[in-house]
Amino acid sequence: MDQIGLIDAAKQQQGLTSDYKLAQALGITTARIADLRSQRRAPDDAEISMLADMAKIDLRAALAAVHKTREKNPAKRAYWERISMQFALGSAAAATVIVEKISGNFESLMSRCTPRRSLFSAL
Repeated sequence: MDQIGLIDAAKQQQGLTSDYKLAQALGITTARIADLRSQRRAPDDAEISMLADMAKIDLRAALAAVHKTREKNPAKRAYWERISMQFALGSAAAATVIVEKISGNFESLMSRCTPRRSLFSAL
């Protein structure tokens, strides 16, 4: 996801049919939305936060997704990419559990998992 994807997700989740209505909901101008869509300007963290809320997306995932595409520093871009991958893997794992639970195979899934050792077991 990038800032365009975030904008589209917010519009879709809120049932908004135009960028004008999205701009009204965010309290910004349609020119600002156009700048964000064309990627002439990057959204600030407040705009990312509001869009994530509207899209019902975890704020950390939205911040990482937007920052990784606009970051110029390779080390910082790699950091944001790693954060994005962690959220993608977490989402995939959660989806697997949900599908297994719905399909009645949850117990089978859990039997394949190994419990983690407690950090306090050595004490």
